Amino acid sequence: MILTTKNLAHWYTDESSKLYSDVNLTFGSNKFYAIIGESGSGKTTILSFLAGLDVPRAGEIAIDGVSINKIGLTKYRQRYVATIFQSYNLLTSMTAYQNIETALAITRSSHKGDRQYILEQLARVGINQAQAFKNVHKLSGGEQQRIAIVRALLVDAPIVAADEATGNLDHENSRVIVNLFKELAHDYGKTVILITHDREIAKEADVQIELKDRQFTVL
Repeated sequence: MILTTKNLAHWYTDESSKLYSDVNLTFGSNKFYAIIGESGSGKTTILSFLAGLDVPRAGEIAIDGVSINKIGLTKYRQRYVATIFQSYNLLTSMTAYQNIETALAITRSSHKGDRQYILEQLARVGINQAQAFKNVHKLSGGEQQRIAIVRALLVDAPIVAADEATGNLDHENSRVIVNLFKELAHDYGKTVILITHDREIAKEADVQIELKDRQFTVL
């Protein structure tokens, strides 16, 4: 699977002050990518385009040569992308387990209904069974972020798009998540795209892409 951007450009109100233009990037399977850059440079914006959450002003995003607009953004998000948000986006009235169970029930995941597997994956990121059955609002921000990551990782999607997924985690838990991303890319053939401002985290990726002065550069 190949995800590409072709002549992508974006601006907010005035075309003469573009956030970036003529962006041509390629993301392949079996690889872990990190997009790095300063705050406000447009990293999250490019991820929202790659995840089908928003539409650029100009240019095209395609998967295996087919425009995601032709596929349909809703269908594209459901079938192709698991997104990890910086703000967690968990249902706080539910437990951690219920959040994941609900997400899997509305996708094509092969893990839906597999209670033991869900609990095992939560345990991998340090969420024990007692925490798994607590309402999300009773858990810390770091715990909620790890739950959101597991929720996204269990969805059967070829692309994992993560926005500052380690930003709220300590060093030890950041290492756990980065190793999970590597495993997903190298052992499960997924395309993992992580937005980060942490250069040490970015060095763990197979490919680093820097956004600087409105230009994307593969390092």
